[in-house]
Amino acid sequence: MGQDFRWIERDDGWHSGVLSGTLIHMRRTERGVEYKSSSDSDLTQLLSSYFRLDDDIEAIYADISRDDWMATLVEKYYGLRLLRQDPWECTVAYICSPQGIHWIESNLEDIAQNLGDPIELEGEVRPAFPSPKKVRTIGPRTFQKLNFRFPGVPKYIVASSARIGNGTLDMAELARLPYTQATWRLMERQSSSRKPANGIGNKVANCIALFALDKLEAFPVDVHIGRALAKWYDDCPMPENSQSLSDGQFRDVVEWAQNRFGKYAGYASQFLFHEQRQGSTSHPS
Repeated sequence: MGQDFRWIERDDGWHSGVLSGTLIHMRRTERGVEYKSSSDSDLTQLLSSYFRLDDDIEAIYADISRDDWMATLVEKYYGLRLLRQDPWECTVAYICSPQGIHWIESNLEDIAQNLGDPIELEGEVRPAFPSPKKVRTIGPRTFQKLNFRFPGVPKYIVASSARIGNGTLDMAELARLPYTQATWRLMERQSSSRKPANGIGNKVANCIALFALDKLEAFPVDVHIGRALAKWYDDCPMPENSQSLSDGQFRDVVEWAQNRFGKYAGYASQFLFHEQRQGSTSHPS
């Protein structure tokens, strides 16, 4: 789904992932979802939060189904949910996102393998994701040894760990702020420059806000969603080249999406993203 990138499908039909320092094996059954973990603790609260079971999903689906096309997508992919991710790991993931989904998965796993503490479950050993403090202590030189596609990514990751360490990025505080303030704080914009601060521009800030800070009105615009909007919504102010939006163009598209889909625009974005990734070209007449 292009949300969380360290889940692995095992040969035995289980999925393996690491949440909050716990290695989890999970699979779907006729009765729901079954899981096993490296911890003896009851993970009901953790998993309920992660899968956003507190969302009124029926109300959200009804609210975003404001046109025939979105209603069709909701019906087609019924059950699609946003995930509530760890803010730090989510930040690192989307700093890596300009490289593409394959690179996000590869880079996150490389970072964890090199810096994370190992966790064992039923013979499988996987590393936890390292804390901001550990990343800050290691510094960018270690990251340069990993296989990053763009050389600026390692320094951006270390810079974000430093911002968290010095309190510039207080994720709990950002979660309490309104959407606009939270995204601008993430970007740390300077009025004299359009360049993203520390690798966090409009798209990355909206991803973090949506997937980690409970800003369900956030609307990340990547190349997939840009193409989907241009294809299916004639009234959307999406320019022809959706890969290089100016600040003003990005804000125009987000404002359009929030007006079109309402306070749950972020959910609508994921239906559009998934449909575009599936390669569909159909549209209700």
